[in-house]
Amino acid sequence: MAYSLVRPVPRAARVLSLISGACAGAASAATLFSRSSFPPPPGAISVNAALAEARGWSLVTLVVALPLLTVCLLGTRQRGARQRGARQRGAHQRGARSAYLGWLGVLAYLVYTYLELAVSPPFTALYLLYVAAFACAIPALILGVAASERALEPTLAAVLPRRAVAALALASAVFLSLAWLKGILAQTVAGAFGWPSGVDAIGHVVHALDLGLQVPLGIATALLLLRRKPGAVEAGAIFLVNSICMGLALTAMVASSALAAGRSAFEGAPFAVIPIVATALAVWFFRAIELPSPSPVDAYAR
Repeated sequence: MAYSLVRPVPRAARVLSLISGACAGAASAATLFSRSSFPPPPGAISVNAALAEARGWSLVTLVVALPLLTVCLLGTRQRGARQRGARQRGAHQRGARSAYLGWLGVLAYLVYTYLELAVSPPFTALYLLYVAAFACAIPALILGVAASERALEPTLAAVLPRRAVAALALASAVFLSLAWLKGILAQTVAGAFGWPSGVDAIGHVVHALDLGLQVPLGIATALLLLRRKPGAVEAGAIFLVNSICMGLALTAMVASSALAAGRSAFEGAPFAVIPIVATALAVWFFRAIELPSPSPVDAYAR
């Protein structure tokens, strides 16, 4: 096989993932179906922008991220492997590889999403659910990466869309850096320091998490894939699945905010390019992982 997992999902990581998913699901359902889940904005502002944005994000979490987490966890189960024939075991292992890597990507999405919600205003009744969701997802992600096979074999490197995924990862890192650093550096040079509040405080958190988590992930993914280093497969899978979920959430967030303000939901359409491109590359990437190894001659001829 081109790629294999040497160990199943650690039991502790599986349990932590289920807890994280349950907390995320409860918080998302409350956000979608209860207006009291977020306190009204201060002053005479009629539109609760924070609630509108959170509802768009919560919809994607419930409809896309959590079902994907469930499917991936089910796909990594190894029950009955000893009773199967060699060919059946091989097919099962190939499916389990994609499920394992997809699971890691969803965990990365949960870490970012619920860390942002936990440290952003306003303070809501869902606060402890946010904390539990990201607090359980972080060790689950660490345990999952530690238990995976990180070697990138030459045969796999030959069929993976390494350059295409690396280009998207690097473009994502550069775009986020340019988008946020311009304003941050301008304020720093001008000495415009202070205590951000309200919407400005939310933006402050988003900037920190994008520059501190998303940008390093994009750069690391690009370098690992281009240099064919150990960990390239895991980084690529995490980046792609995270990009799909984050891109869909961003699209839904913009559309939900526009509707709440009486504008067209099509304002979110341009952001849909991100998950579309990431999904196309993910299909290519995960199909390559499932392919049997080509012969050494074919592999090195590519």
